[in-house]
Amino acid sequence: MTYRLLILLFALSGLLGGSAHAQDDDKKVYISDMLRVGVRPEPDSRVTPVGVVTTGMHLEVLARRDGYIRIRTDKGLSGWIRDIYTTEDPPAMIRLEQVREQRAAMEKELEELRQAVNVLEEANHTLNNRLDDLKTERSKLQLRVARSAAQTKENGSAVIFWVIGLALIGIAAFVGGVVWQRYQISRRLGGLRF
Repeated sequence: MTYRLLILLFALSGLLGGSAHAQDDDKKVYISDMLRVGVRPEPDSRVTPVGVVTTGMHLEVLARRDGYIRIRTDKGLSGWIRDIYTTEDPPAMIRLEQVREQRAAMEKELEELRQAVNVLEEANHTLNNRLDDLKTERSKLQLRVARSAAQTKENGSAVIFWVIGLALIGIAAFVGGVVWQRYQISRRLGGLRF
């Protein structure tokens, strides 16, 4: 019974896997899951295997025939294996390793980004302190300018006060001089007014 079932499976796999994959001869495949598959010198399960390929091995496809694939390993072993044991997608263990490598790369990149953020935060803190210092200095300068303007205004007011005072004294002196001149002239003329 088991022998007939194997023959039936073998025949079905030959029908399904034979010529449908002829154009895929140059693709690469992997042994799926956790398997050890015998590599045979001929595409026949009755022939004794010449080697073994295991899950995750990268195999180069050389030819396809009757449910078998002629492969070559990275170490040069070539022969035939059943195509039902292969998949074009990397098995879970390889994908898991790829994910681990990607995770490690991302963690490294994340650490570099954290360091960059720390550097930027320190620079930002330094710049904020410098900005605060500049604002304080600006306030002091504005206060000095305001005081200087007020002092100039006071000085300007004092100057104006002195100019007005001197002008009033000048006018008073002129008016006094005119009055005194008339008085002198009128005295010379004997009290006559002109």
